[in-house]
Amino acid sequence: MASLSTAPLFWTALALIAGILLADSQHVPATGWLVAAGALITLASGALLMAQKKQCSNLLWLVPLLLSVVFTGAARYQLQLPVAPSIPLDTLAIVLGDVQQTPTSTSYGQRFLVRTRQVLIGSDTLAARFLLDVRLVADSFPAPACGHRVLLGGRLEPLRAPRNPGLPDRTAQWRRQGIGARLTIDDARLVQVLASDQCYAARLAQFRTTIAQVLKQHIPLPEARPVVQALLLGDRSGLSPEVRDRLGRAGLAHLLAISGLHVMLVGLVLHGLLRSLLLRIGLGWRAMEWTRTLLTLLVLSGYVLLAGMPPSAVRALVMTGLLLGATLCQAPPHSLNALGAAALLLLLQDPMQLFEPGFQLSFAAVAGLLLGWAPLQARLPLFFRRPISRYLVGTALVTLIATLATAPFMLYHFGYVSLAGLLLNFPGIPLAAGALAAGLLTVLSAPVSATLAHLFGHAASLCASLLLQLGNLGVRVLPPVVWRLPDPPWWLLALPLALLGLLSTSARLRRWSGLTLLGCLTAGLWLIPNSSYLDVLFFDVGHGDAILIRTPGGRHLLIDTGGRYAQDVAARWSILPFLRRYGIHRLDAIVLTHPDADHAGGLPLLLRQLKVGRVLDSGTTDSSALSREITHLLDSLRLPHQSLQAGDTIDLDPTLSLQVLAPAPGSDNDSDNERSVVLRMVFGQTRWLFLGDAERKLEHQLVQAYGTLLQSDVVKVAHHGSQTSSIPELVRLVAAPDRSAWAVISSGWRGVSGLVRKRWEQQGAQLWLTSQSGALWLRSDGYRIWPVTWHASRQ
Repeated sequence: MASLSTAPLFWTALALIAGILLADSQHVPATGWLVAAGALITLASGALLMAQKKQCSNLLWLVPLLLSVVFTGAARYQLQLPVAPSIPLDTLAIVLGDVQQTPTSTSYGQRFLVRTRQVLIGSDTLAARFLLDVRLVADSFPAPACGHRVLLGGRLEPLRAPRNPGLPDRTAQWRRQGIGARLTIDDARLVQVLASDQCYAARLAQFRTTIAQVLKQHIPLPEARPVVQALLLGDRSGLSPEVRDRLGRAGLAHLLAISGLHVMLVGLVLHGLLRSLLLRIGLGWRAMEWTRTLLTLLVLSGYVLLAGMPPSAVRALVMTGLLLGATLCQAPPHSLNALGAAALLLLLQDPMQLFEPGFQLSFAAVAGLLLGWAPLQARLPLFFRRPISRYLVGTALVTLIATLATAPFMLYHFGYVSLAGLLLNFPGIPLAAGALAAGLLTVLSAPVSATLAHLFGHAASLCASLLLQLGNLGVRVLPPVVWRLPDPPWWLLALPLALLGLLSTSARLRRWSGLTLLGCLTAGLWLIPNSSYLDVLFFDVGHGDAILIRTPGGRHLLIDTGGRYAQDVAARWSILPFLRRYGIHRLDAIVLTHPDADHAGGLPLLLRQLKVGRVLDSGTTDSSALSREITHLLDSLRLPHQSLQAGDTIDLDPTLSLQVLAPAPGSDNDSDNERSVVLRMVFGQTRWLFLGDAERKLEHQLVQAYGTLLQSDVVKVAHHGSQTSSIPELVRLVAAPDRSAWAVISSGWRGVSGLVRKRWEQQGAQLWLTSQSGALWLRSDGYRIWPVTWHASRQ
């Protein structure tokens, strides 16, 4: 481990980080932190004078000096922290402001940031200055660009946490960035561009668009273009969530981030080529070294700027500059000092970057390599130091160290760590480097020769497509090496770092790492969660239904799939993110209670994205385009398909019973709702009832046919809480007064009947409305039922 004297900037950066974290947890005014920092600097100065006279040890001035850096970091964070705007929210508003970024496409429409100038709410005009997250949720909007002054009208809303588990909670991150509210616009007439001045970012975006057009013109394979664009520009918007998930599980996602690999390839190769070129034109050694260093850093700065200045690229640029500068001055370079300088530069400029996953992963990986690679390399036998062995063993060890160093942050933010990269990085790194180099040469040669650009484009296309195939192969062949833990306990976050510490040459560090490892394993034996639970998740899909059942045996049943309205499929932003984060890539069965779009709308998407064992429905069909699409998909995928009727059972898991209560055989009910599938589930001593979209007639039939058998601990209320359902007789039977029942209403913009709410509440049921409270996750051990807390999800 480097000492303070050999790597002072590294330790200074750690102290600054500690100060930022301290200020984030303790809300003290910046003046308080500054006064404390000043007092400590004074104390350190006095102690230093005493140490020079040998009246005290160096420790007495080093400790207050580092503490002053801690308090300086806290003050810098507090000064950067924006003040939340004091304006009314959840109301209609008209906003005058300046667009801060080019709109980006999302699953629901367009999104961009606006710096407000004035906000009109009712008859009040407020001169409020803050960042506004604008979301356009309709088609045919004007295209505002960065720098445009706009007049916007819509609903002003507070920043809200995700309404379903599986999505990261970025509200704290948005507040740190100064985003004070959200404006949702659903009418194109409410977007007016008043002035069309472009900001620097817009001109840079145009340049990036030009490069993307060149890649599109010369790279033949459409699936390869987004990969090359991500490698070259850091723009991963063209990669679908499915492709990103596959590359992540294969341990290859890091290759697409602009990082040290790209800077090394672009910068150091250029640095080496310039040597012979500059010597050939007659420059002396010193002039040549200065010239090629400055030219290399200039090109790298432009490349990092073009890539959008991600933290990993800025870190690599600063470290490269310091190391090249040390070589230029013939001074011994110190990598840890360079890493510390990069962290100080970034965090003093914007302390909020500390909370970004990209910053944490980049600096953790490099710190792990700098601290762990040298000890391992020194222990390698001579055999492994030969050229071929060095590459193979070196790649495996670098991947192992980087994986261990970044594992806590990967688990915290994304819920998984992939060890597949230990094998796949051997071919993956050369393929990514080849795709990057060929893509760069494609762009550079396009103005000179279209034929040459096309040749390089084919090479980039080949490398990128092979990289994608490698990711697909890794997911199919190496799925067990993905360690997935969506909500890791604190002790598991320390486990990878303890393993990394065992590799150190320091006996003291190995001892402490061993004790930490022992403590983690001990905590694991006491705190590891029980997996023999039943989990039932009622998704918030707006106006619609989607309920996921996970059995103690690890089987998964989805009842309904959410709605589809125009181009908006609720499953895309509610069901799929949860399934990906929790590693659910197969549904054993999907039950469609009836064919209405608010229940069956997500099925085509899920069938295309997941493996599905079988599809069960009510036997009701209609002539809608959605039903025709579902029928076509079921036939083309050759999925088992069965219609349910009363008396059937669904064989899912031996620990629970799933009984079909409706529709009755030969039912003469008129509407699709009245022929809904109604399910009763029994797990241990708990009873669950799923009523689909049953209305009065079907509910009367259920009461007459089953009586007290309908009594349940949890009921999914019929027809989204509409007044056409929840007849008094059924409510009295289901929610018995001697049992505290959950009544879940999956509703959206249409709202819930007040009379229905009153009936369930008067019966003593605990009412849950997804439209108000988001998704509900219930867990049971067969004796009791309790809600799982998921709202405190990762930032």
